[in-house]
Amino acid sequence: MTDSTPTTTGDEATSGTPSTPVARIDPREARTVVLSSAVGTTIEFYDFALYGLASALVFAPQFFPTANPVAGQLGALASFAIGFFFRPVGGIVAGHFGDRIGRKQVMIWSFLVMGFSTLLIAFLPTYSTIGLAAPALLVLLRAIQGIAAGAEWGGAALMAVEHAPPEKRGLYGSAPAFGTTAGPLLSTTVFVVLSAVNPGGFVGGGWRIAFGLSFVLLVFGFYLRRRVTESPLFESALAHEPPRVPLIPVLRKHPLGVLRAMSWVLVSGATGYVVNTYGITYAIQSTGASRGTVLMILNLSYVFGLIALLTVGRLVDRRRRTVLITVAVLQIPAAVLLFPLMALGSIVAVAIAFCLVFFAVGAIEATRGSVLAALFPVAIRYSGVSLSYNLAYVMAGLAPLATASIVASTGTVTWMVVLLAIAALIALPVAFVEPRSGPRVVVED
Repeated sequence: MTDSTPTTTGDEATSGTPSTPVARIDPREARTVVLSSAVGTTIEFYDFALYGLASALVFAPQFFPTANPVAGQLGALASFAIGFFFRPVGGIVAGHFGDRIGRKQVMIWSFLVMGFSTLLIAFLPTYSTIGLAAPALLVLLRAIQGIAAGAEWGGAALMAVEHAPPEKRGLYGSAPAFGTTAGPLLSTTVFVVLSAVNPGGFVGGGWRIAFGLSFVLLVFGFYLRRRVTESPLFESALAHEPPRVPLIPVLRKHPLGVLRAMSWVLVSGATGYVVNTYGITYAIQSTGASRGTVLMILNLSYVFGLIALLTVGRLVDRRRRTVLITVAVLQIPAAVLLFPLMALGSIVAVAIAFCLVFFAVGAIEATRGSVLAALFPVAIRYSGVSLSYNLAYVMAGLAPLATASIVASTGTVTWMVVLLAIAALIALPVAFVEPRSGPRVVVED
């Protein structure tokens, strides 16, 4: 890299004045950060999604035994939802320190906390061994996972977007979304392999291997996170004293930005989590297919999600509004058709439903990083993005439990179809919001 021939690019380059702080971006460093964000979120969401799979397939008999299978499943899904209630805590804490001292250190700590809490689940005694202490400890570790997950995505997304040249923010900002799809894909693959190798012993203890593998991933991810440099846009923002409590100006000056960001996250979060938790059980019951078959279909749908993500990530910088409108509209049929297709009792219909959902999820997740970052100023961006993202996921995390409860009490999925359709519709106006300008950006040769 040389400082002698910088070029100023992007619309933010024209928004500054001679006194405006300048953020200098090295494209080679940006590519390293993109890799770190993609791999780091893959590992972190492997850990988080693993719990979702286990809550649907394993935790009910191991930690919530009851004579009523539905009650046991509700208990397991409730423990899954607990993690989402703690995500705003992690988001608020990470946002505060991410805006005050920097993005990098927060990302490293969130990764370590997630990794070790997941590893401890692998060694957790079950209800038959220590009684009520078992579900209590499981819920505690899930809460810690929630705090770590709440801190993770905002930092990974902002590091990618804020290292990117202005004309590639959509593409680079899709890197964390790769992890949010690849992580569940990896966790499902591990579950499929383990259950195939030892079908009889999987529920009894084979599932622990999947959680134990998080240690290997933890070491690799920590190495990558240590290598990246701090966000150049954050460093340029330090030319002015950062707010003492960044959350306060977020709430006072940008409440609409918070609501817009929440609506953009909620639609895919709710539908996606309904599929990869409760949807698995519903598909098994409606079709009579084996657990392994349904998990393989889920894996296929994740591949569709990755295809959508990679495609949209490349297009969003070229035709921003058109792409955003398209991916927002796509959420509507994905949400509305999910349960009617699964209710047909056909494994092919289930495959179509799952693939449609995760194609839509991947498409909108590819845009999350750049869309959410553009809603808040750099100085309070980590706080704004993390708060919005995690409040939306509190509601998204309740969706599987709400679905199971509604179906159990009414015997129909009609209300869930209505609720998912509403979530899809409220995201559409965000596609028309103009991105916020920021500091001048200089791209180094």
